[in-house]
Amino acid sequence: MGAKQVVSKIIKRDGRIVTFVSEKITNAIFKALLAVGKKDRALAERLSTQVTELVGRQFKGKTPTVEDGQDAVEKVLIENR
Repeated sequence: MGAKQVVSKIIKRDGRIVTFVSEKITNAIFKALLAVGKKDRALAERLSTQVTELVGRQFKGKTPTVEDGQDAVEKVLIENR
């Protein structure tokens, strides 16, 4: 959605370093929204942008782990209740 993605890689649970794909975060958030009865893809995209920006700020110059990404998703979801 035009947000600058400053994270380019992420460390998977098995230790592999792979390309960071913000769409995966959007999809996970959208599935969570569907689980609570909110069919709002635009909201999932906005929240995903917030997650990407948060991870970018927290891990500037470093490579975050999948768990770091999950923590950021949780933080953004809590802040946007």
